[in-house]
Amino acid sequence: MTQSVELSDHALTRMAQRNLSAEDIEYVIQFGCPVRSGGALHYFLRHEDIPQADRKSVQRLEGTTVLMDRGERYIITVYRNRRGLKEIRQKVKWE
Repeated sequence: MTQSVELSDHALTRMAQRNLSAEDIEYVIQFGCPVRSGGALHYFLRHEDIPQADRKSVQRLEGTTVLMDRGERYIITVYRNRRGLKEIRQKVKWE
């Protein structure tokens, strides 16, 4: 993980439960679609966000969401939901 981003205890627990590594989280942040909603920043990895060369090796990450605080300093939690982008966009706008 990059030095400037910290993982919450909750995020570490969820990563272990969902079999996600720090490299997986970095990949989602690098290639995922950023959406600001509900007072937080969500990085959602869609199928079209995955480069063609990586499709077979990281297909399991499709639908992974990394939830960060507004300042992008802390990862709050991580989860998977292939249809999650629609739900994220429907969250109440909170600023």
